[in-house]
Amino acid sequence: MSAATWNSVDTLESRPSSEVKLLLQSLIFEYNDNPKQLVSNEVIRRGLCKLQLCCGYDDPHLQIKWCQLAVIALNNSQCAFNRRELNELIQFILDACKRTNYIYSTVEALGALLYNAQLEDVDYMDEIVGDQGVLLELCQGLAPEKEVQHLAFRCLNNLLGRLKDDNYLEVIMSMLSRVSHSRNPGDNINKTRVSLGLARCFATAAKSNKSPHGTELILSFVKGSMFEGIGRFTSPAISLESLSLDELNLSDTSNRQSQPHVRMKKSRQKKKKPVIGNDNEEFRRRQPNKLYPIPNTKVSQKPFGQNGATAITSSKNDPHEETASKNEPVQIQKNMGFETKQTDFSVSTSESEYSESDTEDGIQGKVAVIQTRVRFSSFVALQQCIGNIRKTNMYSVWCAFLPPDPSTGLLNIIRKETNTKCKIAALGSLSALIDASKHYFVAANSHQGQSPGKANVSFTPFSQTLAEALISLHDELLDLYPGCHAGVAPHLLQCLAVLVVNTPYSKLRPGIITRVLDLCYDTLAGIAADATQNKMQIASLNLLCACFTVETPSSEVAGWLQCKNDTLQHILEALQFPNNHKDGLQVICRLIRFYFPSIITWWKDIREKSQAILSASSDTLIQNMSLLVLEELGKVLINSLEKEVLELEVIKEHWTDILKVIIVPILQDELSPLAPGACDILSTIGNPVFTALETHTQRLIMTLVLALTHHKSIAVVSSACRCLGVFVTYPCIHDDLLFVADTANAIIKSLEEPSTTDSSLVLRVSWSLGNLSDTLVTNKLQNPMFVNDFSDLLLGRLFEVCLKWVGGNDKIKSNIVRALGNLLKFIKKSTYEKVHFVDYVSSSITCLLQCSSSGMMKTRWNACYALVNTLQNPVLNPSQSQWGPELFQTLIDVIAQCKNFKVRINATLALSQCVSRDHYGNYFCKIWSTVFGILVDGIGSPPPNMVGYSEKLRLQLVLLICHLVSLHEIDDRSEMVGAFPSKGYQSDLIRSSSRVSTLDTLTPEEQDIIEKGRQTALQVKPDLDLLYVMLSPTELPSDDEAFRTSDISSQKH
Repeated sequence: MSAATWNSVDTLESRPSSEVKLLLQSLIFEYNDNPKQLVSNEVIRRGLCKLQLCCGYDDPHLQIKWCQLAVIALNNSQCAFNRRELNELIQFILDACKRTNYIYSTVEALGALLYNAQLEDVDYMDEIVGDQGVLLELCQGLAPEKEVQHLAFRCLNNLLGRLKDDNYLEVIMSMLSRVSHSRNPGDNINKTRVSLGLARCFATAAKSNKSPHGTELILSFVKGSMFEGIGRFTSPAISLESLSLDELNLSDTSNRQSQPHVRMKKSRQKKKKPVIGNDNEEFRRRQPNKLYPIPNTKVSQKPFGQNGATAITSSKNDPHEETASKNEPVQIQKNMGFETKQTDFSVSTSESEYSESDTEDGIQGKVAVIQTRVRFSSFVALQQCIGNIRKTNMYSVWCAFLPPDPSTGLLNIIRKETNTKCKIAALGSLSALIDASKHYFVAANSHQGQSPGKANVSFTPFSQTLAEALISLHDELLDLYPGCHAGVAPHLLQCLAVLVVNTPYSKLRPGIITRVLDLCYDTLAGIAADATQNKMQIASLNLLCACFTVETPSSEVAGWLQCKNDTLQHILEALQFPNNHKDGLQVICRLIRFYFPSIITWWKDIREKSQAILSASSDTLIQNMSLLVLEELGKVLINSLEKEVLELEVIKEHWTDILKVIIVPILQDELSPLAPGACDILSTIGNPVFTALETHTQRLIMTLVLALTHHKSIAVVSSACRCLGVFVTYPCIHDDLLFVADTANAIIKSLEEPSTTDSSLVLRVSWSLGNLSDTLVTNKLQNPMFVNDFSDLLLGRLFEVCLKWVGGNDKIKSNIVRALGNLLKFIKKSTYEKVHFVDYVSSSITCLLQCSSSGMMKTRWNACYALVNTLQNPVLNPSQSQWGPELFQTLIDVIAQCKNFKVRINATLALSQCVSRDHYGNYFCKIWSTVFGILVDGIGSPPPNMVGYSEKLRLQLVLLICHLVSLHEIDDRSEMVGAFPSKGYQSDLIRSSSRVSTLDTLTPEEQDIIEKGRQTALQVKPDLDLLYVMLSPTELPSDDEAFRTSDISSQKH
């Protein structure tokens, strides 16, 4: 049919209704004869709007004819109606619903019109999905024809995924709740189809519904509907606030007749609503559309859009066939290096795939197929719903779907399910449930309550209950694998991988992870060289990766690898297939990083395979993963060299080969996307190997990396600067003034660029800046002439970039304050006397003081240590600087008030660095009094993770006292003695202080400081008798008071 027939609509104005009816019938007939009309969407849009005006609101028969034409036309085209046209057509259809008895055609037209419409443009949402909306009334079965109810459910399902108004969602959820709780009259087919409509609506609503009530409703429905056709289990309503196992236990009532609805509580009596209409068989001819497909055809659930056609395929297959589709997506959740894929279980939307047989077998087969779809949609709803549950409520869901009695839970369904897609969907739901409950698993412990000396207790600890549940879950999944369908096996392994990465095996009985590894080994050994087993190979590799990632390094896994020493051979065999490269290389990375001693004999084979994949693959992701394997290999090889496991010549040969074949060609190619990975590999070479290389090779590498700091790519610049930050610390080149200056200029350029806003770039470059500053200090100590040769202009620029980025995030700030401390220690007197350097120093110290008193603890720790370096420079005299009083007061406050013991230790260490009494100025006695006050009152109770640092802090305070007493002057003694506690509190002070001087961990330098302080106190007796006794462990007081064990602070109160 040409566009002429549609264009003839323009001539229908003021024509009798009989001619309009003839044209409508003609268009319907021609569409049925040839659905794929060569008519533009614009012509159809204009024709439908014109015909609607011609039909008017007076003739219900014309309205029905228009609805039938609209269904066919809209399903075979993509008409874009404007807001006015859309609302006029919707008003027309809603009026037809009220006037005519032919409800089916009008609802069909409404669904087709709304399928691709923007719901924000619809002004009649109240009439459609409001409290008295037509779709909600029809879903409740108010029309006598059950086909209308099923059609209304499908229309509602299409709308649910796009509704953004929470009010409408609440109304719809309330209606679905009423329908799910009611007794649906009719035969088993209609009852089951109502359950299917509910399941699909709940699955769609689960994506957008966030309210706890809606989540409980969906979970309650799913808990019953997932047994549809398998067995009947009556479940109570699930309350997310209830954590009681008893309340969530399910009674087995499988001997009851299977019902399609989930009856949880008595539904309330509802007033009867008027019947909306009645269908006529003349207008029940099913047209090919998105909402109700032709009998004996299967309509694929794809977005309506390609040439306006809906995919229709034959469905003559056995409904119970378990052959897996080639495109069965399932959620594969992976943590710690695993990729997370979204579930998209595609199913047919047709319920009419079988002939209308009156035989009992035909009806039962039809019911069985629909029940399978109910279960499938229920699993999709469960998986979507799990993401909306709060962590605090997840345990009640866990107990409901994985109860102690496995016959009433999800595992029983997975075991009994005969449909492949349903079983895959159930495994996807189980994976989601495991991943969402992982925060509980850390409490699992099967070792509690097993002490032979303890009597049996009357309760089971929660930790042991969790441990038993995890062990049981492992046993169930491992027992399901033998004889598992080929299409289900990969998804079962993926579910196991999710379980493995979330299980604390060190707290469970040994041998569980070994069973999983044995399964992986046996599976991979049989299929590693089989090109047809790609899915199984990938799933096995993912599970191996999970086993090699959890609680690393694991002694049980290491022992297993020693026994199965050919595991890596099977992994390398699987890598011959390109589809396995990503997962196989990921497994090898984990093995190298955590279990290299167990596979050390294979390291050359790993290098050769990585090089081969790098050369053969054109995928940048795979190439970068090959480089990552070589990077991990470089790290463990240098560690093996330090432990004398491998010889230097062997490792040098390895590096010579990859430098020549891989790294240098990549770095010389300006357009190579692999340059960042090559730089990261270079940063693992290590000083011994770099020193052993030929001089010209060293210079070539350094030149290439320096050149990459001018690259346009941020990733390349970032990796190149990090590599330079590693090189500059190597003893063989750290005193090379030109290289150090070039590195400094490259770092400054990267941080001074106006376009430098990438936090990852700044973080890496700031780390290199910290390493560069360490090298400057090292060169100053080893070669004082280096300070004179280093450019003051370059030093000033380093101060400027540090001050520019000290306000970055905590990680960047932590690196910057480290660099500032080293630069302040490096600066020489002639440089400091310059005006602008005085400002640099003052601004730098102000920033360090701000960072030491607030912010992340690592930043505060680094800032205090930077002040240690600052005060070690005799050029910087606090007593003669404006920043001196603030510096001392800030450090005193940190020592007295900070809760972190490591920060307090560094602040105390900083106060011990002044080289003369003059540097302390008026703060000398105040520091003395503060230290004695802390020792008398007690240093405080450290948190559990700081217990080992309490004695270190006490030692540092005693060392500070010794340092101060060695610098004191005669005028200071009166105030120093005045800080001593009264005799009633001296014995505990003596006891705690004298214990410090007997520590086995004291270094020779610390012993010298304590001895020097003791000798100084001895020389000024009797003024400093107490100090002498404090530092003399052999001269403890003999009176009874010296042996009190109560805390000093408790005595004072």
